[in-house]
Amino acid sequence: MLRILGAALAAALLCAAPGAQAQQFPTKEITLIVPFNPGGSTDFVGRGFAEVFKTVVKQAVTVQNVPGAGTATGFTKLSEAPADGYTLAVMGPFMVTTSLRQQLKVPLENFTYLARLSLETFVLGVPRASPHQSLKDYVAAAKKSAGAVAVGTAGSGTLTHLTAAAIAGAIGAELNIVHFAGGGKLTPAVLGGHVDSGMFSQVEVVPHAGPTGGLRVLATFGAQRSKLLPDVPTLKELGIAGVPAGPWQGIVAPKGLPPAVAAALLEAIDKTVKHPDWLAFLDKNGLSPYYARGAELDAFLKSEIATTKKLLQATGLDKQ
Repeated sequence: MLRILGAALAAALLCAAPGAQAQQFPTKEITLIVPFNPGGSTDFVGRGFAEVFKTVVKQAVTVQNVPGAGTATGFTKLSEAPADGYTLAVMGPFMVTTSLRQQLKVPLENFTYLARLSLETFVLGVPRASPHQSLKDYVAAAKKSAGAVAVGTAGSGTLTHLTAAAIAGAIGAELNIVHFAGGGKLTPAVLGGHVDSGMFSQVEVVPHAGPTGGLRVLATFGAQRSKLLPDVPTLKELGIAGVPAGPWQGIVAPKGLPPAVAAALLEAIDKTVKHPDWLAFLDKNGLSPYYARGAELDAFLKSEIATTKKLLQATGLDKQ
């Protein structure tokens, strides 16, 4: 069973002196692991969270990029850290995927899942000089010759990987899926014309998607049009369904946190997600608040594991 801190912990702490545990933690710098290279959406959200979180905990919060093995390297490092609350990591759907694909050898039960924070949308983009003026052009080219159109992802086993495979299945074409070491590496590759297209998180491409930018966005994946890209149609508008809308982000810790430390972290995260600076960060960058902890987070993660298993099977990635 996944270790979710919530109702049981809260009930146990009601008997303790209010605020006593929180005053003892933290007393030094906290490290926040991002399991990707700098420059991608997970790194961007992690740094945005760290900036607000440090003002709440009144200690330095240092972001440490630990990429590799489809995020398994970063989460393995987290699992090996002391369970004292001073090492945390940004989690997302990639954690589930790398575990189910057995890239992450540490069982998911060996972590403590603190909170879900935010949600964003995927977009499909091509270089400005691309002949594909619309998704219709892109699909036609992909169907014309198997593997003729390449799409870059943020790495093997990431949700962008699954989404690219799902897009290929939805349009009935074989795409040449090319993996990069995170969105920070993918973005310049697409901008430079080194790969035909890219599966991005929205925050990675907005700076490049204006009329004079180097990227043309063909579609957004959310239920509604993005307020940051209002002229770009959604996949739903274009008649494509059954594709993940985008990634979520959350905070995870090693297994075995002391109850007092866990309570202090949950209190600090709760204050952070309600902080005006965090809410402004989300709004400015087209992200949505998606806060959950306790029983709600537990149910979400169980559903996420089941959904990801089905998506891996449907795309054939469970056998790769």
